[in-house]
Amino acid sequence: MTVWIYGLLYKLIFLKLPTYLIFTLKAFLKGHSFTVCLNDVFFTHKSTPSGLPQGAVLSTTLFAIYISDMPHLFNTQLALYADNIALLAQSWRTYTIVQPLTHAMVLLHRYFTKWKLHVNINKTEAILFTKCRPASQPPLQFQHTVIPWSLHIRYLGLELDSKLLFTKPLNPVTHKATGVLLKLLPLLASDSTLSSYNKLTLYKLLIRLVLTYAAPVWSNTSSSNYRHLQLLQSKCLKVIGNYPRLTPIPHLHSAFNLEPILEFIYHSTDKFFHNCSTHPNPLVHQIGTYTLPDLHKHYRKYIHKRTKHLLL
Repeated sequence: MTVWIYGLLYKLIFLKLPTYLIFTLKAFLKGHSFTVCLNDVFFTHKSTPSGLPQGAVLSTTLFAIYISDMPHLFNTQLALYADNIALLAQSWRTYTIVQPLTHAMVLLHRYFTKWKLHVNINKTEAILFTKCRPASQPPLQFQHTVIPWSLHIRYLGLELDSKLLFTKPLNPVTHKATGVLLKLLPLLASDSTLSSYNKLTLYKLLIRLVLTYAAPVWSNTSSSNYRHLQLLQSKCLKVIGNYPRLTPIPHLHSAFNLEPILEFIYHSTDKFFHNCSTHPNPLVHQIGTYTLPDLHKHYRKYIHKRTKHLLL
């Protein structure tokens, strides 16, 4: 989304910010330009009449202020993360989902038009989460463009399927973590001057963080996915400690005092759901409970009638 600068200044005045602060923000927002360089040739500078400076600390706060008056929607929930918007509706009957979503999208379209917010329609997707085989749904429409229903979508870097089973291999996760490992190899290899403690810290902060991204959502994934994650963690530990290729995995965990990746994800998930019950955000508060015993039982057939990692 691109922010209309004059609209933002109007909202800041409406919120009765001090005059000197509004003039300071106006100087911060206006006067920006860009140019394109191709084959060492610079093209003419062009001004940017809209948008917030990328990477600026104030930009996220100003964007939150700009969309703070977004309309409240009936029978739907609005989940916002930066400029990513998810429109959620829930019903026992799948054919009643389209009506509240359509009404909400009409209201949002009016709001976006009024405040000159441009939505990237090419990145707009629709998905129906259900364990049943849903009947064909009429397509949604936003900004005069038809949005067909998808069987899987990508949201905030996470692949979501229509049944929330997360049985699909986590290849993008392992590939990304492997790429980070290759970049850090000069620091983690045996000829590096870093201590084992610092190498392990780099692994936890930069590689394991990629492996466990959004883990509370997909922690009920298949055991084969956990094996691939564990293999990559073991590979990193062998590089850090300069261990032979056939070193047993329990020996690696004992040497570095590190728990297996499955246990780490389980404990992180347990902590996440424990904190949900006291979270001030109502969407997070309504996620529900999911205890550590539930996680250890998720391989049993029919242990849950539905996926407990709900988005609502």
